[in-house]
Amino acid sequence: MSAELKQMIAENILFAKEAADYLGVSIQRLHQLTHAGQITPLKQSGSGTLFYKQDLEERKKSIQSIGKTTVKRGSFEPMKIDSDLKQEALNYFTVQAFFKNSDKKTAPIFEKLKLEIDATKPLVDNKNIVADYLNISIEMLEAEYFNTFNGFKLLKQSDIILKKGEEGYPERLAVTDTAPPFIFARGNIDLLKEKIVAVVGTRQPSENGKQSAYRLSEILGRYNIVVASGLARGIDTQAHTAAVDHNNCMTVSVIGTSLAKAYPVENSKLQELISEKGLVISQFAPSEKVQRWFFPMRNAVMSGISLATVVIEAGETSGALKQADYALKQGRYVFIPQSALDNEAIKWPRKYIQRPGAYSFRKINELLEKLQNIDILKTSTEKDIALFNGSMEEAELSLIHI
Repeated sequence: MSAELKQMIAENILFAKEAADYLGVSIQRLHQLTHAGQITPLKQSGSGTLFYKQDLEERKKSIQSIGKTTVKRGSFEPMKIDSDLKQEALNYFTVQAFFKNSDKKTAPIFEKLKLEIDATKPLVDNKNIVADYLNISIEMLEAEYFNTFNGFKLLKQSDIILKKGEEGYPERLAVTDTAPPFIFARGNIDLLKEKIVAVVGTRQPSENGKQSAYRLSEILGRYNIVVASGLARGIDTQAHTAAVDHNNCMTVSVIGTSLAKAYPVENSKLQELISEKGLVISQFAPSEKVQRWFFPMRNAVMSGISLATVVIEAGETSGALKQADYALKQGRYVFIPQSALDNEAIKWPRKYIQRPGAYSFRKINELLEKLQNIDILKTSTEKDIALFNGSMEEAELSLIHI
């Protein structure tokens, strides 16, 4: 090995103790960050853990920013922890960070912890009790608390936090097993009280799939049905765009990141438009590093706020199937295109259609009829009936087979 190569390795590859010193944290804190997935080691083995120095740069900047505002003044007013609800949410997400962002693990522990402390006061005010209860060091608790605190500053003061069991939290979602304790909302939360139908599907749809999602979303809006989707590429984008274009933005985006992020980046403008007139919701705190499993987690929330889910196009591994699965378990309706059932290349449609609550349809007009039959779409006046008949004829004439 050349001297130059040895020098490069010495300068850029760090052992655990060196990495901890570089970040200015303890070895225990470094291990906790690694375990939580907030730092990815270069190599882990029985002989030790190695870190690439460049990978630690972003985390170092985050740590150095503790106690400082991390958003640009003037772009928006950062969220202030100026209410008991915000403080409790901040405390909850601090604790959640020690349990891999799992509500299932965190919620019962947090409820027990509330018996020991006042959850509307900063956790660090009771740092000895909390650290002992969570079996962590005070240093780890303080670091995570201020990391989460800085994350909340990335939210807007106008953003709303909804707590399960309190006013504003979506009632349909609250009765499901997967309802998160807190939801962050940006926009018109009154949309959560309306009839909601989720329109989901593949990120790589056919042209026919794109047209179908767009057309269906447009027609549903005529009946004051709010369209929910996940702001992903493909079908989601088409469903949201139609609501923005034709239905005064009557749409809810349930995203797999925090409100402080836009994913995919090309939908950042669309997300901004929806947050202004529609609604964007997230169950994830801004301090949390986005994980791949966040996206199926948000599907449970999306199906939970919806009366029904329509799957436009989906392959065997599509996240839309997670949505359909959650919807059926939650006792909601799922609608599957007949074209998917006829497609021998995929097996999931024939599997799902056998489950209670799943129905097939050939065209949009047939789907409208079924939504009417289960009282999701109502035609109680002559005007409604005329609109329904016109939409049926239009859907028939458009010949959009799904």
